[in-house]
Amino acid sequence: MSKEPIFTLREILIWSAILGSVVGYQLWNHADPPPLTLDLTAIERHA
Repeated sequence: MSKEPIFTLREILIWSAILGSVVGYQLWNHADPPPLTLDLTAIERHA
């Protein structure tokens, strides 16, 4: 029984392309997202 790697180089390239396109799409749609720290301070003020 030969031991194969979990991911081949081709699968890694495919997955990185898919994830990269998803992240790029999110960043393109939300060009200026509010910083996380501002959201956290707003939540803490309401609590």
